[in-house]
Amino acid sequence: MKKIILMLCAAMIAVSCSQEKKLLRKAAMAVEQSDFNKALKYYDQILSDNKDSYYGNAGKGVVLSEYMEQHEKAIPYLEKAVEKSPKKTMMKLNYDLGKSYHHVGNYERALYFYSKAIPYNNPDNPDYDAFLTKRIADCKYAMNHTEVNPSQEQWVKNAGKPLNTEMPEYSPVYVNNSIIFTSQRKDDPKEKKNGVDGRYFEKMYICKIKDGVLSPPVRYTLPGYEKNGKFNKTNESVVSASADNKTLFLYRDGKIFESSISDPSKDAVKMDESINFSHLQNHACVSKDGRTIFFTSESDKGAGGTDIYRSVKNEEGDWSPPELVSFNTLYNEDSPFLAEDGTLFFSSNGLPGYGGYDIYKTRYENGSWVTPENLGQPINSPGDDIYFALKPGSPDGYYSSSRSGGYGDMDIYQVHYMINTVKDCNKNDISVFVLNATPRNDDAMKYDISLEMPEAYSNKVRSYSWTLNNMPVDVMNPKFEHRFKTPGTYTVSVKTIVFCDTCTSLVARCNEKVIQVGDGVLAATTPEKTPESTTKTANENINKSGLLSEAELAELHWNTASLYFDYNNSSIKDNIQNVLEQNTTILKKNKNLSVIINGFADSRGTESYNKMLSAKRANIIKNYFVARGIPQSRIVVNAYGESQLVNKCSDNVECSEEEHQANRRAELKVMNKPFKSAITLK
Repeated sequence: MKKIILMLCAAMIAVSCSQEKKLLRKAAMAVEQSDFNKALKYYDQILSDNKDSYYGNAGKGVVLSEYMEQHEKAIPYLEKAVEKSPKKTMMKLNYDLGKSYHHVGNYERALYFYSKAIPYNNPDNPDYDAFLTKRIADCKYAMNHTEVNPSQEQWVKNAGKPLNTEMPEYSPVYVNNSIIFTSQRKDDPKEKKNGVDGRYFEKMYICKIKDGVLSPPVRYTLPGYEKNGKFNKTNESVVSASADNKTLFLYRDGKIFESSISDPSKDAVKMDESINFSHLQNHACVSKDGRTIFFTSESDKGAGGTDIYRSVKNEEGDWSPPELVSFNTLYNEDSPFLAEDGTLFFSSNGLPGYGGYDIYKTRYENGSWVTPENLGQPINSPGDDIYFALKPGSPDGYYSSSRSGGYGDMDIYQVHYMINTVKDCNKNDISVFVLNATPRNDDAMKYDISLEMPEAYSNKVRSYSWTLNNMPVDVMNPKFEHRFKTPGTYTVSVKTIVFCDTCTSLVARCNEKVIQVGDGVLAATTPEKTPESTTKTANENINKSGLLSEAELAELHWNTASLYFDYNNSSIKDNIQNVLEQNTTILKKNKNLSVIINGFADSRGTESYNKMLSAKRANIIKNYFVARGIPQSRIVVNAYGESQLVNKCSDNVECSEEEHQANRRAELKVMNKPFKSAITLK
């Protein structure tokens, strides 16, 4: 790549003054030695005498763009140079201008300069670039995919200083509330650059995390890399960690090594030849059970560039021969990361994307890999986005990006990514959402149906799916009005998809309620604060519908002991469990019995919160019965919140803890008939 600088130097010798010749020679020599900052100083001296100098502008623009990844700074110099460019440098200058505009997200301008480079881009041209066609395709992809995912699904944030510097930082690995990462920063005033790319050798660092704040990085060293206080002149980079945080995987001299996290005094050990089978292996990750490894290698056996391979450990602890995964391209695939749910994330500069490396995901289903999906913006950018990894059991993690706006070169970013796959509702989950179905006073066949939820969830709902007797209802809101055509028993169900700040994927919450509509049956509803007379009337109506009396319950040996809960808690205590065990046995023996579970709360807290808390208390009892074989169809749950206090302990009334305890309860009502003729309270 340094030939363009030598070409400029040769041209300069033929046509320019002696002072510019000297400066251009010095700049070319500095580039040959990978001392790009020194080269810039010489080009700046040329431009100080003549700001329109083709040689000064071309040289500085190419160094900034090609070698230092400072594309935005390179643009004005390349723009001036391309206006005066001879034919032999036209390909290079137009290509670098296109790449620089591409990197800053100006896709239209990038396409313009890429198109001007096309006529010169043939294999005989010394500046031929096989990526040109792909870069053009990336610009068109970006222009057709301008959408940005909502912040609930994904966001990125630069991890900031002191982790990031103007030098490259990348490959962050989260281990034991710390981040181990790789940097090519300068630690020692006498430290020399590696002479290949003008950067310092790769070294590992560690930052502790306390209360979300990163400590200053310190060197993370292993015996094989640093001896007698001096490091070897070689690259060492962290790659990944095992799920149990016991093993660290790292890169040395083209091979993958593993080392002990608990004992860094031991040197790393090179993995066997099933993994290190070619001249270059540069990344790896291991499944949670430690039996499968995905790693990258550059080999004649691959599809092209670096490819992702898979290997499985046998019972003797040996890795199987590497298997090339099917989604590799002719270009480069890198940095595989296997999430706990089986999603495989990786980076590629060969699949359709925004530019450079983008991050993709895929899954192995029904014997094959699903077509990889681009994660989209803002995680992906026109720069290189790579080394994506989430914390265990979390939607949060870290990755590296060379996007515009960083501290320089490649930086480490915090990332939040919500996997869009949604698992089916877990019937044992306790929903804090309350499903209400309330008849209208003006029409016995018309109901107001709604879903109540805590305020914290109100802005995190992605969708609602309603059904009546398993038939979809064309409603996508938390509440609606419905008029039933005929009397009868109906099951109202709702599936809610919500974002969760601490979950790795979208969460499904399901609720259902059985109601009896019309047919001459009085449906009772309860206002927020139910007067004693209204409650009495409602209970009388229930009795007419088959509610068992105290004498009938005693005959069944039903345990009528009170079910009390701790403050702000819905956990089943031992005394509650004893009651539920006895009553579960009775429900199993008497399959005609149905049970109504009423949940209550004391007056402390807001009414809406107490309503949710009482729902959790009632639902945990329901889940107890269901887990022990009682069909859900025989159970109805009601949440009353603080609306039916048994004493004077309402808002602003001072009461003892014992008095408040009396209101933190659940009640079980038993009926001797199915719910098709039952009355369901709000």
